[in-house]
Formats: sequence, C-alpha cells, structure tokens
Amino acid sequence: MTFSDFELTVQEEAVIGGHVNNVKYLEFLEAARQTWYEYFNRLGFVSFVAHLRVDYKKEAFLGDRLRISTIVHQVGNTSFVLKQMIKNQHDEAVLEAEVTFVSICRETGQKIRVPDALRNLLTAT
Repeated sequence: MTFSDFELTVQEEAVIGGHVNNVKYLEFLEAARQTWYEYFNRLGFVSFVAHLRVDYKKEAFLGDRLRISTIVHQVGNTSFVLKQMIKNQHDEAVLEAEVTFVSICRETGQKIRVPDALRNLLTAT
C-alpha cells in the first residue's frame, strides 16, 4: 500500500498569538493518520495511542503550506510506532513526532500481534 503525504494550508482558526497553536499541530498529525487508520481497519485491527512524543522545531504561520509525512518507524509484538514529520513550503522541519500505538482486535478488544503486512512496511522503507 502506498501512502502519500498529507498537505494542508494553515487557516486562521489554527493561529493564536501570531503562529500555529501547539495543540493544533496534534490535530494536523491526527488528520494525516486517517489513511493509516483505514489501512489498519482493512488489515482487521484497530489501534489506540499509547504514547506521543512531539518535538517542535520551527513556528508555522497563517497561510503556510505544511506537508506531513508518516512512516512505520518501529514494530514490536503488539505495539508499533509511526514517525511523523511536518515540513513547511520551504522544506524546513516544523515538527517531528513519534506515536506509539497498540494493536487491538476489533471483535474482542484484546491486544493482538501487529499484522505482518504492517511489519513488512518497516522493512520496505
């Protein structure tokens, strides 16, 4: 499965104090993961965020064009990490994040082994 970068233009509602509010970046990251959630569903599992680490690198401002890339960074037994990077229209790093998920069986609600199809994305990059 191919995932394209998620792109957006910073709108007025995301700006507080002249730049993008730190909480809005989390919403941007979540929006960029929607295609991943759909993919997880096709693989037969759901997930929840167990840990989120965010490093803010540079401010973003009204009208900036942001590109969010998301890759499989690490895979454990029942958990996995997606790494996300936000860059601006000048290709400058704005934010880096690592999001740890736990894979859950849709039917039972129990933790399950991360599917091999997702594991294989790690070795493909």
